[in-house]
Formats: sequence, structure tokens, C-alpha cells
Amino acid sequence: MTEANDPILDQVERTYNEAFPVEERRDFALVRQLIANEPAFQLRVFYREGTYVGFLSNWQFAGFRYVEHFAIDPAARNGGIGGIALRLFLALQEDAVVLEVELPVDELTRRRVGFYERQGFRLDTQRYIQPPYRLGGTSLELRLMSYGPLDLSQRFAEVRDALYQKVYGVKSL
Repeated sequence: MTEANDPILDQVERTYNEAFPVEERRDFALVRQLIANEPAFQLRVFYREGTYVGFLSNWQFAGFRYVEHFAIDPAARNGGIGGIALRLFLALQEDAVVLEVELPVDELTRRRVGFYERQGFRLDTQRYIQPPYRLGGTSLELRLMSYGPLDLSQRFAEVRDALYQKVYGVKSL
């Protein structure tokens, strides 16, 4: 877990801004505020042989953990680091894990879904709308994926509502 004033956050911010388009992320100053002030939010930083390789931000909810952002630094990609980092994170979890993915409509998005499926995640086919991160921003149609003992066919509305309220600060769309 990382502290809000940790100098590694400058590297995390670069990876975060490069890996996610503006509509899929909040301003990084708000991430720093979450680290400092929100007990349910955690940022985990991954190292290989003492060198920064990526990060994973997540939220703890009743009965599940939500992975908000996960990215490997471009200099460390394509060597299996992402799978190793995610498996290490999953091994530490007592609860199920949920994350959002883009609709698998082209080669890149299908590869991303496939990556998570190889780690043991299951793709839920119910329509999920990600609220905008910014005032005046646009919503995105995504899908949820789950890992562990969480049946999204039964708990979809509960999970969606928890994410909407806590992560995005909205009641519904």
C-alpha cells in the first residue's frame, strides 16, 4: 500500500495518465486525496528487482474488492509482469474481486478480456454503464468481470450500486 506523499506516485501518475484515456480516469490529484482520506481505497505498487513496474488501485466493499485501475509501465510490458502482479494481488484477497472492462468488440479489447479470463475472471454479459469521472463527461458502456465466489447474475445490482455510490459519487444513471 502506498502513502499519499510517496515519491513513487509521480511514476504511478505517468503510467496512469498514459494507460487510461481521460474519460476512464479521474484527475490524479483526486487519487492522491483518496489515498490520504479514503480508508476503503488502496493503491498497490508493483516492483521487480527493486524497479517500479506498475500499479493497481482498488476499493474494499462488503463481500468484494473492486479493481478500479491496473496498469503496467510501458517499459515493463510484454514480459508476463501483468499476470504475475495480478495473481499476487488475487492471492492476497479474502473476498471476490470485480473489475470493469471495455466491450470485447475488437482484437485489443478481446485480448484484454482474455487476459483477465486467463487469470480466472468471468465476464458478465449484463449491460453496465460506467458513470463519467468528470463533471460534463460521458458515460461508457462496459462489462463487469468477477473473480472468486461472487455470482454477478444474482448480485449485479448490488455491486453496480456500490460502485456508483462510492467510486463515482452517483446514485444511478
